[in-house]
Amino acid sequence: MQCGGPVVAALGMTSALARAGVEVRLVATDRWAYDIPEKFDCDTRIFPNLVGPWQWSPKLGRALPELVGWADVVNLHTLWSYPVSAAARECRRTGVPYILRPCGMMDTWSLSQKSWKKRLYTALVERRTVDGAAALWFTSEEERRSAQPFNYKSPDTVIPLGLAPNAYQNLPTPGNFKLKYTELAGRRLILFLGRLTPGKRVDLLLQAFAEIHEEFSDTTLVIAGPNEGTYLSELRQLAQSLRITERVVFTGALRGLEVQAALVDAEIFALPSLHENFGVSVIEAMACGVPVIVSNLVNLSEQVEQFKAGVSISPTAESLTKALRQLLADPSLSSQMGANGRKLVLEKFTWDGIVPELIDLYERAIARKLKARAARDVVHVDGAGQLGEL
Repeated sequence: MQCGGPVVAALGMTSALARAGVEVRLVATDRWAYDIPEKFDCDTRIFPNLVGPWQWSPKLGRALPELVGWADVVNLHTLWSYPVSAAARECRRTGVPYILRPCGMMDTWSLSQKSWKKRLYTALVERRTVDGAAALWFTSEEERRSAQPFNYKSPDTVIPLGLAPNAYQNLPTPGNFKLKYTELAGRRLILFLGRLTPGKRVDLLLQAFAEIHEEFSDTTLVIAGPNEGTYLSELRQLAQSLRITERVVFTGALRGLEVQAALVDAEIFALPSLHENFGVSVIEAMACGVPVIVSNLVNLSEQVEQFKAGVSISPTAESLTKALRQLLADPSLSSQMGANGRKLVLEKFTWDGIVPELIDLYERAIARKLKARAARDVVHVDGAGQLGEL
């Protein structure tokens, strides 16, 4: 399935909620989620997307009154899309409380991308989406801090994302990924896994690898993920100009168990991104026992450093080169960091451990809405003997 962290997180969350006894409906367009119904047990409704990233879906719009009317509470994920703004509008119309997970879309970096469009859309639509939420769900303290310039009015909370614990208790046997890509046999792999967009700064990884590939002649750089726009062709051209083409493998998007197969075969996972409000791929890598190199703009970077699960760097080729050298030259350090990361994820970042916090958040939102309705419905008599409603 070609999807990014927000979609993966929503899928894991809904599955965990269903296991906890919550009746869940998962609603999406087919832009990313075209094969979800075959993969998940919860009631899933997929609607056709007619307009690109904005995901305009008239069929979804017509179904929203029934879908929202069924729910006690609605959880919306990300911003700047028709499904989210339309669902928020329907929730406000019918009085159903909703929780909004902005997915990093409210911080300064995100707002600076296509800034004039976002300023206009915020004024016309998204300000009401944000301020009408029963709560904003941030996934890290860093994400909450970076969203402050938005000047939102809704209450907020911080609850991390997670992984399905059973999916990472028993990892696949190492070697299967290398069997599929025979040019990787006997090589130590440095892995990037994610959407290929300029903000991920995979170009820095290519530059750093070019600096160390002769020193560590048994290494290969694997770049895995779906392409967006022209970035993949730009990366291929850069690899050619750096004369490392024969040492770089582009796999395209990985699906299902292919992700874990790639991770367990990797020596290092690298994400030099300019912006990650959480970093689902980072906890996937740590769950597989892989040491990680992340930029200090990835909001998990503080935990990576604190628990010695990898290295946090500034997003420069020089810093990335130094970190690669450090881990490749010291296998025992690399192995210990991988073990630390796996322990961290299994203890703190599994959905079954996180879901009780989410259920509490939902119950508080529902209770506040019921209390507000009760207050409006109270009949009182004023001093002049007139009846009225609060």
